[in-house]
Amino acid sequence: MPNNPPIPDGYRLMPQLAVTPAMTAWAVQILRDPGKYPMFTTVTKVFEQLNVLARVEWHSPDFQNHAEHRGVTLYAPIRDAVDAPAAEGIDLSGYQPTVDWAKVAASGIAFAFIKATEGTTLIDHTFADHWARAKQANLLRGAYHFFRPKQDAAAQARFFLAQLSDPGELPPVLDVEVVNGVPLGQIAASVGAWLDIVSDSVGRPIVYTSPSFWNALPDVSTIASKADLWVANWGARSPAAVHGWSKWTFWQFTNKATISGIPGRADMDEDRFSGSLAELRAYSASFRTSNCRVTS
Repeated sequence: MPNNPPIPDGYRLMPQLAVTPAMTAWAVQILRDPGKYPMFTTVTKVFEQLNVLARVEWHSPDFQNHAEHRGVTLYAPIRDAVDAPAAEGIDLSGYQPTVDWAKVAASGIAFAFIKATEGTTLIDHTFADHWARAKQANLLRGAYHFFRPKQDAAAQARFFLAQLSDPGELPPVLDVEVVNGVPLGQIAASVGAWLDIVSDSVGRPIVYTSPSFWNALPDVSTIASKADLWVANWGARSPAAVHGWSKWTFWQFTNKATISGIPGRADMDEDRFSGSLAELRAYSASFRTSNCRVTS
């Protein structure tokens, strides 16, 4: 294959998770205009405060192109994407009934996953208040459902969706961490059914689980094609591998955090996104675009 120039100074390859539909449309526009954008042309554009560089390059054969071909590669600034710290957030439920969301946001917390429902009958008693106040504080929000394997997965999905008149800024989450006496072989199928229904309604969801729990389940190979991963692995230098996924999107790295604005010491879950705040905003924008497409 012909050689491409080195990666542009000050940039790194754009993570796929952070590439939004708007960025993809821009790249396609460049690709379709070789007169204006000949080989190795570079051009920049700002998306959600992230300055993205596009370069026309040679791409390797893929499922659409069986030979080397002209393509567009996207790059993110190192100062934004590498040197910037990873975006951090929290997850909470009715166990944290009192939250000063303004203080939480001022402390540097960028996002919150908030429990909405459990099974087919339980609506978290703090969900509506937390959901509204987190929005007022300009945090990126994702709602989660605690999965009960003994109960019908489709009914659980519909019950969860009924609470989401406002779908939030981050994908919906299925919390998978209990067996409840159900044969392990049945759990993946039920999880897949929940994900399919929620995906059809509001876009690609997230699965929350731990490596020790998930890796004991059989027949989970197809789940990663349906959802991103939020992995719970406390106190580790990096999360352990989770079957089916090659990478994590969110990481619950501790359950002993102290968060400004939430009473109590060293008893909060804290989470990390797999990129900078700018990349998290791009990920959020991608979900919101998908949500508009699905629900329109």
